[in-house]
Amino acid sequence: MTASPQQGCTGAAPGLHVIFGTGPVGCSAGALLLEKGKRVRMVNRSGKRPRGAFLGLTPEREARLEFVSADARDWAAVRAAARGATHLYYCVNVLYQKWEKTLPLMHANIVRAATENGALFAAAENLYMYARGVSLIDEKTPVDPPSHKGKLIQRLHENLIDAGVHGALQWTAVRASDFYGPLATGQSLFGTERFLDPLFAGKRALLLGNLDLPHTFTYVEDYGRALATAALSPEAHGKAWIVPNDRTVTTRQIARLFFEAAGKAPKIQRVPRAAFAVAGLFSPLMREVLEVLYQKEEPYIVDGSRFRKTFGFEPTPLEEGVKRTLEWYRALS
Repeated sequence: MTASPQQGCTGAAPGLHVIFGTGPVGCSAGALLLEKGKRVRMVNRSGKRPRGAFLGLTPEREARLEFVSADARDWAAVRAAARGATHLYYCVNVLYQKWEKTLPLMHANIVRAATENGALFAAAENLYMYARGVSLIDEKTPVDPPSHKGKLIQRLHENLIDAGVHGALQWTAVRASDFYGPLATGQSLFGTERFLDPLFAGKRALLLGNLDLPHTFTYVEDYGRALATAALSPEAHGKAWIVPNDRTVTTRQIARLFFEAAGKAPKIQRVPRAAFAVAGLFSPLMREVLEVLYQKEEPYIVDGSRFRKTFGFEPTPLEEGVKRTLEWYRALS
C-alpha cells in the first residue's frame, strides 16, 4: 500500500510536520502548527478530512494542509507518507482489544520513519503506566502499570527511549488525562455517542465510574496544542511531559456544566460496573474497558504544572472548553 495525496500542499514555510492519526489530538496539534506557519500533512487510512475538523481555516492555512492515505501498520505506506518530514507525530489509536497486536507495529513503523528522515518523533501518550492509588499523578509518579494496557504503553515508551539512546532518534512525549472537546466521539466520556447525542435528544447521558470523586479532565485542544508545543521546543526533547489542565472537579460537576451551557435540564445515568461485567461476556471491547475502569472509580488528580511553568502554557478553563465543544457540536448539526 502506498501513500496517496488527496489534497495539494503548497507554501514555502520551513519544515514538514507529518501527523499520523486524524482524531481530536492529531487535528488539534495540526491546527496549532498551521497557526505557526508550518506545513502539515495529516495521515489516516482513508486520506479524507474528518467531518468537523479544521473548521474556519483561512485560504492561506488551507494551502499548507494536506491529507494523505496510509495504513500505519504498513511500513512501505508509512515510509512514503513520512518522506521529507522534519517532525513526525504519533497520534494513532485503535480499539482496546486491538492494542496488543496493532499499537507496537504502528509505533515501530513511525519511529523507524522518523529515524530514516532525521525527524523529531512526538508521541501522544496517556497516563496508564503510572501507579494506581496515588494521591496525585505528575512526572514524578512511580511507573508501575496496574493493567495490561498500561504495561504495553510502558513498553512502547521504553522502546522510544531505546531508539533515542541507540538509534539517535530525537523524541518527546506528551501525556494527558481523559479528554473532552471537539472531534471527541466514542473515545471520550463527554463525547458524542454516549453524552452529547443523548443530551441534545432530551435523553439520559451515560457516564461511567464514581461520578462524585475528583477527576481531572483534559481539554483535547490543549492536548494537541501541548504536543505541538513540545515538538517545536528543543528544551522539551528527550523528556515526557503531562498536559496542564484547568481545576479538578467531579465528573458530575462537569456534566452539569454541559447541561447548563446547553440550556438543558440535567439527565444523567451512571453505567454500573456490573453492566460491563455482563457485557464483557459477549463483547471484547467491554472486557477491555473493565480493566481500566478503576481510573474512574477512584480519585484521579493530574498535575501538569511542570509543562505549564516551563512553556508558559495556560490550559483552557472548563467553562470555555465546554462552550467550544458545544459550539463545535452545533456546527455539525
